[in-house]
Amino acid sequence: MTVEPTPWTYSPVPAAAEKLFRMCWQLENWLRTILYVELRAGRTDWETPIRSTVRSLPPSSLTNDKRLHHMATPHQAALSYLTFGQLWDVISTDDTWKLFEPYFPPKDNVQVKIAEVKAIRNRTAHFREPHCRDVARLELFMSDLEHGIRKFCNRYTQEKTPANAERDPVVTTIKDMWEQEGYAIELMLPIGWLYAPGYYRARPLMNGRLAILTHDNYSPDNPEGVLYRITVQRGNVDRHSNTVQLFNLTKQIHQDIVHFGIRSFGDEAWITIPAVLGVEKTATLACTFLSAGLQACCSDTPSIGTERSRWPEYVLWPDHMLNIFSDDIQDAILAIK
Repeated sequence: MTVEPTPWTYSPVPAAAEKLFRMCWQLENWLRTILYVELRAGRTDWETPIRSTVRSLPPSSLTNDKRLHHMATPHQAALSYLTFGQLWDVISTDDTWKLFEPYFPPKDNVQVKIAEVKAIRNRTAHFREPHCRDVARLELFMSDLEHGIRKFCNRYTQEKTPANAERDPVVTTIKDMWEQEGYAIELMLPIGWLYAPGYYRARPLMNGRLAILTHDNYSPDNPEGVLYRITVQRGNVDRHSNTVQLFNLTKQIHQDIVHFGIRSFGDEAWITIPAVLGVEKTATLACTFLSAGLQACCSDTPSIGTERSRWPEYVLWPDHMLNIFSDDIQDAILAIK
């Protein structure tokens, strides 16, 4: 005989708390991702707004986390240890709000909602009984935020072809460097192809792609918010790309990139470079990654490893939304229900 549940059925964790924790996890991680990307894309001193909000970096929680080395996670950046309130304080300051404004409701409106979310998040994080309306309030806020998260994903993954792409300074600089830098590589630009010089022109060992990712505030004369995504994958050869080797070969440039992304196991990887680093540096970083990709795609054994704790937090794995997003995805990004 089936026993119908009653209001007094024992539950180790309130159902509302489980839903709230699930939503809070998504919200805080998306805020951190947006904050990281837009600060990196918008300013060379991208850590300054964080330092001005948080008195001492890194926070003591980072030190304590790494002290227990037998169970440490790969997170190293102080940004990963900011509280929810600190994350929002950095986003909402007058100096930085213009970077994040496209993804949120009007500031005066969202500030009121964030105050409610902070209270809900703190209740959940400190294991206090939820208010009877907490789930409904947070669901409404997350629903309102869905459009902004989708807009951010589009901004960071969908390549643009600005009207001035033919004269884009990074594109033209790479074109000028190609005879020296393009050995055995075929590169797709926003304006057409650069072919491998010499012997490998007809059968390049590696294919690359340069994409321009722009912010809502984009203007042809302002590099702020512009990112260049460089993607590499094996060419017309019966070999795979060794992602571990590619990662190790490019470690010297990782401090200058935003993300190292892996789209498929062993065959495709990408990085994003902020244009605010300057034309020459951006073009050089792009060519460095392409050269390393060529070395890695000539490896006999595909290799990536599946233990994520061994990889830094700026590595995006194939199942990350920023690796799989497309405008064709109709399902909500934020899992609310």
